Amino acid sequence: MRVEPYRAPLRGGRHCVVRQSSRDDAAALLDLERAIVRARHGIVKHEDELPADADTYAEQRERAGLTARDGSAMCLAAELPGGHLVGEATLLRRFKFRMLRHVGILGLGVHPEAQGLGVGRALMERLLGLAATHRDPDGGRVRRVELYVRADNARAIALYRSFGFVHEGTRRDVVRGDGGAFVDDLIMGLLLSDDAPAAGR
Repeated sequence: MRVEPYRAPLRGGRHCVVRQSSRDDAAALLDLERAIVRARHGIVKHEDELPADADTYAEQRERAGLTARDGSAMCLAAELPGGHLVGEATLLRRFKFRMLRHVGILGLGVHPEAQGLGVGRALMERLLGLAATHRDPDGGRVRRVELYVRADNARAIALYRSFGFVHEGTRRDVVRGDGGAFVDDLIMGLLLSDDAPAAGR
């Protein structure tokens, strides 16, 4: 599937371009993930657990299915003017069984210095719009979107709730925080109705 770039308004009169990500973005996406991990908020990784270089990162994404163009993965990047990549949103239909092919797993990351501008909202609007309107050659589509979020990540939870995501369950003590305390992980889900209008453009 091909996604046309979209100029999304941000707070303060700014804007970003939301576009389809590609293998050529590997270095910028790795830098983005490193910045998010270094901020130590709402994450489940340490920096030394990330790939050491862009080529390895690109190969890891390919193995995970994030570079597919058949509708099984939808991966978007957000750029500020000047080409600085500040966010990514992914929707991966990772289940291969036909009975589960309507389920997409959502991931979202925004650079710490760009948080609060509306980048995450712009990415979510575009991604959910794609999920609502895309049809596979056999007529299949994404009907359920689910995500996992740390229970102490209030900003992200508020964003997801604003799009209609519902808290469906809790994985207790699944994350061991930097200080040793355990943190719950929330399961949130959104059902896309058959006649729902696209959430993005």
